[in-house]
Amino acid sequence: MFKFQLNAITAVKALVWTAVRRMEVKDVPTPTPQPGWVLMRVRYVGVCGSDVGGFLGKNELRRPPLIMGHEFTGVVEEVGPGVSKDLIGRLFAVNPIIGCGHCRYCRSGLKNLCLMRKIIGIDYPGAYAEYVAVPADNLYPVSDPVRGALAEPLATSMRAVRLSGAGLGDSVLVIGAGPVGALAVKLLSIGGVKDVTVIDINRNRLEWAGRWGASSTLSVTGDEALKSLRETHPEGFDAVIDAVGSEDTRGLAINAVRRGGRVIFVGLHDNEVTIPGNLIVRSEIEIKGSFSYTDEDFLKAVRVLESGLLDPREGWVDIRPLERGQETFEELAGTETKYVKVMFNPGG
Repeated sequence: MFKFQLNAITAVKALVWTAVRRMEVKDVPTPTPQPGWVLMRVRYVGVCGSDVGGFLGKNELRRPPLIMGHEFTGVVEEVGPGVSKDLIGRLFAVNPIIGCGHCRYCRSGLKNLCLMRKIIGIDYPGAYAEYVAVPADNLYPVSDPVRGALAEPLATSMRAVRLSGAGLGDSVLVIGAGPVGALAVKLLSIGGVKDVTVIDINRNRLEWAGRWGASSTLSVTGDEALKSLRETHPEGFDAVIDAVGSEDTRGLAINAVRRGGRVIFVGLHDNEVTIPGNLIVRSEIEIKGSFSYTDEDFLKAVRVLESGLLDPREGWVDIRPLERGQETFEELAGTETKYVKVMFNPGG
């Protein structure tokens, strides 16, 4: 198991999830890289919806006390045994998923499904800190520290869109205009999908979804949402991407898809849910989970960002110090945030 250990650098600042709905800035020992790992000075780290779920006590993989944070860029400052010193001083985005490397899933390029899978920010201390230790094999060079920190959520959206099978001429419903949902809209749009409806109760995020290619947006939920959707798409949507993952949104997704259509569950809000089983059978609805991404997805996300697809400085990303951690998580657990993505800059 990875352990914190004091080294030449003094104890560093970290945002620690200490209890349900409680984030605290604390001094923690600086991690020392084990063989094959590096020590990075964190530049920017995004707040993921799954981290917010953990903050609320609704993510079964996370247990306090924990330093979360798995969407990040950093500069290598120290290398562990067996790692080239040529990496020192270079900027990288980090794939936070660590596989065993030898199971059937890892050998098939599906490290995200590895039975021994570990994740930075869940199983190891994450990047809500000035320094973080990561495997050298998980580094991807990037040129911009803010844009690079979007590689992880973009890769997640990229996989969900690919699994949806949506293409030219299809209609798609995206439930949730947070980072994964909004980025999915962007990817669908540049892929030529013109009929994209987005639902979210946050009108600020819906505005960005509209800018990124949504043909229609709705700020209603439940039965009212389903009624509106059936008025515009009486046969249902060809594909639905649920980027929220609550019982209500998963039920809405199944009821809104057409017969023979496909539903992608990528949100991770509620673990146990009730779904209309007979409707699924009688309508031959295909339901598929989409968890994180493969190494190939992550590489493509980095390449897309390096090409300049997204500009995080347009106003949809807000960057904050770790000291605003409690405030930020309370804000993102609500419905009124102005931003699609919030990032921390641990170094100030």
